[in-house]
Amino acid sequence: MFRGIHQITLDAKGRLSVPAKLRVIFEEKSEGKMVITADLDHNLMIYTLPEWLEVEEKLSKLPSLDKRARQIKHLFMGYATELELDGTGRVLIPTPLRDYARLDKKVTLIGMINKLELWDSATWDAKRESDVAELLAEGADLGEALEGLSI
Repeated sequence: MFRGIHQITLDAKGRLSVPAKLRVIFEEKSEGKMVITADLDHNLMIYTLPEWLEVEEKLSKLPSLDKRARQIKHLFMGYATELELDGTGRVLIPTPLRDYARLDKKVTLIGMINKLELWDSATWDAKRESDVAELLAEGADLGEALEGLSI
């Protein structure tokens, strides 16, 4: 569903202009609606509404007495905000989410199949370089979970 990387500039009000090919997905899958929430790496995740409802269902089943589960629910569900594309294909990223992800002007939108990740561009560049260096240092050993993956 969501693929590719997009370099975008937030406007002065914090609005994100969703690229046309991604906008079509939101319009077809959820009538222009989306849910945006915080992620652990101080970036944001953007889901179509139906995809978010599946995530929300899974999160709601996490045990409330488990501290780590509660922390995850606080972050993901607490920040979850439903947005709708305006007439020109933009969405206003709420201030608490912009602050959490340290979004300024230049942002990077990354397709992750079932969702998009939104990053401050400088933070994304540093993370990408760090991740690549780490993979190379480990000899590209992908571990057991990815052992059968052939790409």
